[in-house]
Amino acid sequence: MMGRPELTKKIPSLLCFLSILLCYSKTFAQEIPRTPDGRPDFQGNWNNLHQTPLQRPASLGDKQSYTAEEADALVNQAEQGITERASPLNPDRLPPVAGSRVTNQADDDFDEFPIGIARINGEYRTSLVIDPQNGRIPLREESKRQDFFSTLLASGRYLDGPEFGWAAERCLIAGPQLSLMFQRGLSPYAQIVQTRNYLMILGEYPYDARIIRIDSEHPVNGFPKWMGDSIAHWEGDTLVIHTNKFRAEHSYPPILSTDLFEVEERLSLTANDKILYQYTVTDPNLYTQAFTAEVPFTRMEAGRVLYEYACHEGNYSWANSLRGARMEERNTEN
Repeated sequence: MMGRPELTKKIPSLLCFLSILLCYSKTFAQEIPRTPDGRPDFQGNWNNLHQTPLQRPASLGDKQSYTAEEADALVNQAEQGITERASPLNPDRLPPVAGSRVTNQADDDFDEFPIGIARINGEYRTSLVIDPQNGRIPLREESKRQDFFSTLLASGRYLDGPEFGWAAERCLIAGPQLSLMFQRGLSPYAQIVQTRNYLMILGEYPYDARIIRIDSEHPVNGFPKWMGDSIAHWEGDTLVIHTNKFRAEHSYPPILSTDLFEVEERLSLTANDKILYQYTVTDPNLYTQAFTAEVPFTRMEAGRVLYEYACHEGNYSWANSLRGARMEERNTEN
């Protein structure tokens, strides 16, 4: 040190800089809420209110993000759609064309329509799928009719009886395979409850509680279940969840599935009110490769809650569907 006086002069400045850096690091580490054992605290009510589609429109190719101007234009277009939807109906409009499809659009008009664009890492995303690069689900061409849902639709026994009905129609499970894998048009809300050993995710739609075991193992002789078997472990501040053993009947478009369906999810708190949710789907029966999607969640405002999306034995539409199939059979026989 005697021969390096310039270094001696720099040491106080260096120590001051390191002290400031340490202070900022501690401040940043305290920005996200933590549980008593120091883990990120995901508890609360969350939503993913955006219009970003799961798959990227094919016309956009490998374009992963919009410019701010393009994003604003899409938001404005969505706002115009909401205004038109809220406008009075024309009382002199013509009746539906015979044989046309009549939906529950009138009911959907009461839903909250997300208009924002999903923004992740400063990018306005063109799709939730980020891998493959084209933002598309890599479904095998020859496998489009091999999952349970599509097989039912293609079979002549679809409405033979309740046992051949789709799970959602029978109110066995009312939505995507996992609670956070919302699709555009479904209720984009979820509640998370967390302890040292468990994480519970309750979706508003599907209204099913999913209990994830932390630092556990899959059973050696596990059997297929609705929403599969979920275990999790921590990688730093990210909770990594692995789920397998799904029932084949739970295939739910646009993410179809078979008995080989597996999902790895990653939950990260990026701020006090932000969660970055990433999931990777694997099913060699249906997809040419695994695909990954990212979904941003925002903490709901105080006072906003989830409501039950009921599906129960009062589901008269399913009974009417079966009744219609029997009437169609009688007309054919005659």
